[in-house]
Amino acid sequence: MYLAQAQCGPMDSTVSCCVKMHPATPERCGLTASEASKYLVPMKAVESASEASEEAIPGWKQVCIDAYAQCQEQAWSGSCYDCFRYCEGQHEWPVDKCRRRKGGE
Repeated sequence: MYLAQAQCGPMDSTVSCCVKMHPATPERCGLTASEASKYLVPMKAVESASEASEEAIPGWKQVCIDAYAQCQEQAWSGSCYDCFRYCEGQHEWPVDKCRRRKGGE
């Protein structure tokens, strides 16, 4: 998400909301660049942290993790660990080797 696209929340002051909407032109908010930096630095840190957490686990790996958890919790047929390792290498869960047991057992 770009700062210019940020939505103002209930905790934002009028000034911080203005800075979120116009990060490149703080004078539109009645601030100098140095005054605006006290609002921009924390916003950029939050933005960086959220991007890092989204990128920390790729989508395919989250699918592997979720399938492994279900495999363990629901006692699927096959070796959950072996299927997880396969999934890490191939980026897809091997449904032919590890799946729910018929009849939901």
